[in-house]
Amino acid sequence: MSDYITEALQNRRVLIADDDTAVRKLLVKIMTKKGFDVTDAEDGKRALELYRHAAGGFDLLMTDICMPEMNGCDLIREIRRQDQCLPIIVVSGYADPDLVIEIEACNATLFEKPIDFRALYQCLDSLQSVGSN
Repeated sequence: MSDYITEALQNRRVLIADDDTAVRKLLVKIMTKKGFDVTDAEDGKRALELYRHAAGGFDLLMTDICMPEMNGCDLIREIRRQDQCLPIIVVSGYADPDLVIEIEACNATLFEKPIDFRALYQCLDSLQSVGSN
């Protein structure tokens, strides 16, 4: 598997929210291996708390949609109230047409599970010009 992530993304801060422990751990492992500083949460409510209290903020949010406490759509809406520019990647196994429209309206990118990691890496690479918070 080729490494599409450029040095510009190294040491960027990513917040990962997913209630599926196995998926969350996999994403943490992959993003850490690619040079990201990773913070993770088991649901949207915890992710929002971490987002609000993070010194220096985050450079990227990766979230599932179906989670307890606060779902991914609500998390995205709350974050968009504070930051219209934060890159957001939605990783979900639940992608009906209405959800896709909502995700796009929130200026987020959808990756359906199982994740196509090559496409994910290309997406991350396209974020290289996004400045740090």
